[in-house]
Amino acid sequence: MPREGLDALVCRLPENVVLLTGYWPVVGRSAAVLTLEHGPILLAPEMEAYAIQGAWAEDVHTFPVWRLVDPDPQDSLNELLAAVAARYGLKGRRVGYDGAFEDIAPTQRVAEPWAWASASIQALAGVLDAAIVDATPLLVEARAIKFPPDIARIKVANEVAGFGLDAFFASIDTGRTEAEVAAAVESAILARGTGHQGTKHARGQAVVYSGQQRLSMSWGYTANTGRRLQPEDVVMIELAAVADGYWCDLTRMASVAPVDHRVAEVHDAVLAAQHEAVRTIRAGVKAAEVDAAARAVLRQRHLAHGFIHHTGHGVGFRYHEPIPWLHPSSTQTLTAGMVTSVEPAVYLDDVGGVRVEDNVLVTDAGAEILSARPPRLWGHSVSGAM
Repeated sequence: MPREGLDALVCRLPENVVLLTGYWPVVGRSAAVLTLEHGPILLAPEMEAYAIQGAWAEDVHTFPVWRLVDPDPQDSLNELLAAVAARYGLKGRRVGYDGAFEDIAPTQRVAEPWAWASASIQALAGVLDAAIVDATPLLVEARAIKFPPDIARIKVANEVAGFGLDAFFASIDTGRTEAEVAAAVESAILARGTGHQGTKHARGQAVVYSGQQRLSMSWGYTANTGRRLQPEDVVMIELAAVADGYWCDLTRMASVAPVDHRVAEVHDAVLAAQHEAVRTIRAGVKAAEVDAAARAVLRQRHLAHGFIHHTGHGVGFRYHEPIPWLHPSSTQTLTAGMVTSVEPAVYLDDVGGVRVEDNVLVTDAGAEILSARPPRLWGHSVSGAM
């Protein structure tokens, strides 16, 4: 903040409220304030008081919403912001806000994501009587490094996702639809994840691909379909899971029956590429070097032409984050505390899409695997698994 000439931050996007206070808003009316002199301040609807327990904000204020006798929620929040500005001497100073995020994580109410709009930005400037500037680049940079409390919660998110992966493997059977398998995964995450390690709110979004769709659709995040699994099918799941505002991103493969040699060969090569990429990860290594390590393995196996996307991306406060970016053109350097996906893949006409994805913590000594379930095919661990 001093480097950017900022005296304070006011964040309202749910993912940044999590960043500053550890609290995942239920609806999109909360705000987090951070000043140079004081720890985080949390402003939230009073109807969420039950959910605020566990936030690490030093100062918490609630305001009324949505009863017949209550003022407009924005007016109530503005009143609190004005009080905070007066108490902490923010009027006339330089304040950053999170206004330029185009990809955003939802609140607990995923049906109604919330984002800044012109009216709330204008209201912020008027209420604070301050020079407000978009601090998105600073926040993106700050979010790249996870601290021990964040890492602990990302590990829990991966454990919660593991319940979904258990359901995925248990659901792979002839006659089931992709949608039915996805529903079983999401149900397991909600049912078993809620309460796990103190988790208050767990959700999952699973996309299941089977048959030839694994080639044409499995890197495009399309919707689950009513296609029924066939005896010869190999199936892929792309899984996002969130536990109290912390996210993970995993991909696994399964099959209805024992797979043929070619599919097993490609899956083994993808796992070997992932293993080499993970082995390369440590603080101080260039992100492009990790990507190159994965590609080198697939090149040796004559499969590099089928690896058409990046090797990994940041994850934690959102399902996809831009730092680190494990890509051939990346100029980023890995730093201890970063959390990244590692997801090499091969997409071929005769095999379909084969991808394995885990989440990894960067440390000074190397990489720590955060994912809770090792990769496998048809219920068995396979060679190359970490």
